[in-house]
Amino acid sequence: MSDLHIITQIRRAFKQLLSDAVGEEHIHYLSRLATGGFQSDQYPLVVLAVTDTLTTDQEHGIDQLIVSVDLKISERTSISNPEDSIDAMRLQLQRALANRGDLGFGKYYNWRVGSLSVPEFEPVSDHQDSLALAAVLPITFTLSVPTADYSKNLNL
Repeated sequence: MSDLHIITQIRRAFKQLLSDAVGEEHIHYLSRLATGGFQSDQYPLVVLAVTDTLTTDQEHGIDQLIVSVDLKISERTSISNPEDSIDAMRLQLQRALANRGDLGFGKYYNWRVGSLSVPEFEPVSDHQDSLALAAVLPITFTLSVPTADYSKNLNL
């Protein structure tokens, strides 16, 4: 049993899975964006964000969490063919997600990897002559959590 909130467990599990697949230097939490720039060897960059939507069954004390994991893949436009670089990273991520094995936070269901969003342009403060081309790869799944203890997944 963990003393960590289930969302923390999920975020850490995804960071480990994806770091093992593509290299730790490429995978970052959303909060990392606030701490400054990135080095050129960290691109293509993958920013990981986890959110949840809650449905409560008060009669049984069980909450259903629909978990969303967004993987934002970014590449600098100053390189040749940034779209190809994003596609290559996407392929590595999709392979890791398809062969994920036990993620370490219990059982889940309704696993779905969505379509990559349309790329958007963003400023890149640490690379003066380029923008970032960024697209999001969404993952969703559901799990059951006891209302009284969000460190547990009932599907264990």
